[in-house]
Amino acid sequence: MSRCYLLLFCTTMCAVLGCGNGMPQTVRVTGTVTFDGQKPPGPGIVYFLPQEPAGDLPLRPATGDFDAEGRYAAMTFEPGDGMIPGKYKVYIECWEQAPNMEGKPVKSFVPKKYQNAETSGIEINLTTDSASREENFNVTTK
Repeated sequence: MSRCYLLLFCTTMCAVLGCGNGMPQTVRVTGTVTFDGQKPPGPGIVYFLPQEPAGDLPLRPATGDFDAEGRYAAMTFEPGDGMIPGKYKVYIECWEQAPNMEGKPVKSFVPKKYQNAETSGIEINLTTDSASREENFNVTTK
């Protein structure tokens, strides 16, 4: 008998509270990073810094690790989940010698312009009416 009450309780709670994960809506964002129209010199990261929310959605940054082919899928909470709709400024990193604890000098393949969201000139606007979006970025080094 107690199992029936437990099942009834769980069913009722799902109906009242909803069975969703409680996370805000996200838009799946994928794309490719190129350097002068070619594959990147190595893997790296695309950073998405929120500037303005869409509606009453929260502001939350996102990242997208790109592979040696330049492919990435943005994540906010977990890999590949996408980004919360809103306006974002973007910057990109791809290290020849990444920051380290050994004190070795760092060296980036990315020109300084693209290493800062304020100077990269890259902005995207994700709306709530989109389920997925492709955003490709070309880093100009010459």
